[in-house]
Amino acid sequence: MPQVEPSVMLNSIMGKIYNVLTNGDDTVPKSEDNFFSWCTPGLAVEPDDFDFLTQGLTGVVKKKALKDMVLEGEGGESKPPELTPAVLEGLRAQDASKQYMNAESFARLVDFVPDLAATTNNQFAAMSIMNNEGSLSERFEYILRMSQIMETKLDEKTKGKIEKFRGLLSTTRVKKDLLTDEEIEVSEPSALVNVYNQKMTDYEAAALAYNSARIDALTADNVKAVHYWGMNANILRNRVKAAMGDWVSNGYKNDYEGINAFIDQVMRRDMALLKAQYQDDLEKARITGMSSGSDFFYTSLVPSNPMQAAGWTNFSFQSSDYNNSSNSSYQMKRSRTSAGGGWLGIFGGGGSASNASGQSESKITFDSNQFYMNFSITQCQIVRPWFKTSFINSKLWRFDQNNPESSKQIVSDGGKPATGLCPAYPTAIIFIKDLVIGFRNSSGFAEAAQSWERSSASGGGAVHFGPFHFGGSHGRSSASGERSSKFHYDSEKQEMRVPGHQIIGFKCHVFPKSPDPLSGITDWI
Repeated sequence: MPQVEPSVMLNSIMGKIYNVLTNGDDTVPKSEDNFFSWCTPGLAVEPDDFDFLTQGLTGVVKKKALKDMVLEGEGGESKPPELTPAVLEGLRAQDASKQYMNAESFARLVDFVPDLAATTNNQFAAMSIMNNEGSLSERFEYILRMSQIMETKLDEKTKGKIEKFRGLLSTTRVKKDLLTDEEIEVSEPSALVNVYNQKMTDYEAAALAYNSARIDALTADNVKAVHYWGMNANILRNRVKAAMGDWVSNGYKNDYEGINAFIDQVMRRDMALLKAQYQDDLEKARITGMSSGSDFFYTSLVPSNPMQAAGWTNFSFQSSDYNNSSNSSYQMKRSRTSAGGGWLGIFGGGGSASNASGQSESKITFDSNQFYMNFSITQCQIVRPWFKTSFINSKLWRFDQNNPESSKQIVSDGGKPATGLCPAYPTAIIFIKDLVIGFRNSSGFAEAAQSWERSSASGGGAVHFGPFHFGGSHGRSSASGERSSKFHYDSEKQEMRVPGHQIIGFKCHVFPKSPDPLSGITDWI
């Protein structure tokens, strides 16, 4: 009965997750420019946290709000209120306020820059954020403001073509400020972009299912996984190819990428036009928060309702996966830290998720022959219509060389690890739901579970296993208050169940060297 520490078991689990999400073959090639940054612990979320993505920021009257409005009548009996126009308008305003607050909470959640230069390489084991230069939106705003671009001019015909293509990629609508009733224009992704992102998500979901089955077959010591791959690999592979075909045929893949390629080519002739448009797009996405009074930039997801969308993939980790995943590329490339994986391996309580210091690993060990974990997992693309990566990647700009503050700045030095104002940014969120963990024959777990139940009930802190959140507040406020997870421990089965949804991490993209202007440019504006 081999007993292993939580940090050792967790590294094996994360190894398999990393393989499923990133490793590939000829059907699903892996990317060299992306990595995953994990929340420790994960963030508990509710479906209504994302209502603003499908409903918009306009308030609606919901059944739950009507049920909560109960008046006390004669004899102490409850009765529903009269639904006058004033009452309905009040309910709409209340719901609109909630949508604004949820939109702000989400925008701030993903408005960060990962720190790739953490001294212990912990950025790959747990989320490490660069706080010294502000948020992602603040840094992009700074880049636009302090940049110089190549001076040239476009003819009117080309300008008209750019305007037409930009109209295909984004759309503007008028929204009314809830407080001032002022009507302002905001920029949102066009229908073409939304369909493109949806079909891309469908393709990635098919690729995720293919990778998961392939990894299970390669690492299995049971007949079922081998037979499943042997009999269904062609079906899974065809789904990946069909999803790619659907992306090309119905998701405007070639059109969207062709438009971006054209705009990128045009940037070699007139950057001033595009830079002005990018600054305008940034301003159109600016919204003032209801409670904070400070600005944030509207950000959305594809699919827009991640809790109800298709594409969730079942993930399982059995005892047979332990030895195989312990030598995964995640372990070799991403988790070379001291103390067996740093505080990725912490299994226990402490402060909320926003305060990772002072946490401690519980004195338990797992029987690697009896341990198992199951949950569903999906990726959702983060959509920021105001964040223009094509500008950052362009070779036709530099920081203002006449300004002593900006002349020495860089976005990314292209190193390994990269450093700079914005060496990477989050592109997708990793959600899981309905977490189940079995600990049969584990040493010390029953006593620890009782302690965690008491701690969670008394508000004593969060309980987590790396990025998996079990109980206690997660430290993120939303319009519905602070979220928390609740677990159920079955002492007979020695099994823990955590219903509901969690964010366990972010997929991040690494920028190449930027700015990296062409040497032949002589005129700058």
